Amino acid sequence: MKKILFFWLILSLFLVAGGCRANDGEYSYVEEEIVVKTDEFELAGKLTIPEAKEMVPAIVLVHGSGASNMNEAIGALEPFENLAQELAKKGIASIRYDKRTFAYGTTLIEDYDFTIYDEVIDDVLSAAAMLRADARIDHNNIFIVGHSMGGQLAPIILNIDTNMKGAILLAGTTEHIIDVMMRQLQEQDSPYYDTYLPYYDYFRNLKEVAIGEEKYFYMGAYEAYWASYNKFELEAELIKAATSYKLLIMQGGHDLQVPKTTLDDYKSLLTEKDNVQYKYYEDLNHCFVYGVNETIHTAYLIRRKIPTEVIEDIVNFIKNE
Repeated sequence: MKKILFFWLILSLFLVAGGCRANDGEYSYVEEEIVVKTDEFELAGKLTIPEAKEMVPAIVLVHGSGASNMNEAIGALEPFENLAQELAKKGIASIRYDKRTFAYGTTLIEDYDFTIYDEVIDDVLSAAAMLRADARIDHNNIFIVGHSMGGQLAPIILNIDTNMKGAILLAGTTEHIIDVMMRQLQEQDSPYYDTYLPYYDYFRNLKEVAIGEEKYFYMGAYEAYWASYNKFELEAELIKAATSYKLLIMQGGHDLQVPKTTLDDYKSLLTEKDNVQYKYYEDLNHCFVYGVNETIHTAYLIRRKIPTEVIEDIVNFIKNE
C-alpha cells in the first residue's frame, strides 16, 4: 500500500448560522473547504462540522463505484451533501471529497497499475487521518459511511484502519462487483452483457497480472485493478469486521441496483453478532430517497431528500442512543 500522507488546506469558511445550538435543538454548522491528499493526488472536499463546545463524532463518506464528485451526484440527487448537512445539525461532523477517478480521470486512464487501493481505500485512510488531526473531533468516535461499493469496502477499511469505531453500510453487498454489474446488464437487456460474458470467468478470478496483459481492459478497469479486488475475501472481511466493530447495515426496498434480499444475506453471514444492527426501508431506493414506481430509466431524475427516519437511525447508531 502506498504511504499515506495528508494535507489540510482551508480555502474558505462558510458560516451557516450563529451560535452552537438553535432553538429547535439542532446544531448550527460550518462547511470548510479542504483538500484530501494521498501522495501526489489532491482531492477537493469539505469538512462539515457542528458548532459545538465539545468534541464531536465524525464520519468519512465513501462513494460507490464509478467516478463521483464529493456530493456523489447522480441525476438530480446529491446524497453525500444531504447526509453531511443533516448529520451536522445532529452534532456529527463529516468529510466528503471528490473521488480520485473523478478528479484525475484523464490522467488515470493510462495508469495500468491502478488498484482498488488507489481508487478508494488509500484516500479514505487519508481523510480519516485528517479527522484525527482535528482537535474538534472525538478521535474515539470516527465512523465510515459507505454507499453501494463503498459499503462493500467499509469492512475491509475497518480491518486496515483499526482506530475506527465502526461503519454504516448503505446499500452495500457481499456480492462480487463484477457479478453485480453483470446482473444489472442482464436485467436491463443491455447488449454489453454479451460483450463481457466471454471474459467473465477470467477477470472474475484473476489474482495476478499476466505479463504482457497489463493493458487488458474489462468493465472500465485494467487487470491490476481486478487482481487487487479479487484478492479480498469479501465475506471473511465482513465477518472479521463484525467481531470488532459496530456495523449498521441499511437497505431500501425499491433499490434497483442491490436486491432487497441482500439484507438477508448479511443476516445469514453475521448471525449472533450483537454489535450489528439492520434497518430496512420499504419505499426507498438505492440512494435512500423515495423510489416507488421508479425504473432504471426514471430513477434519480427528481431531486429528493433522504427522509428524517434514515438520518435519525444513523445518528442513534453513532451516538449509541
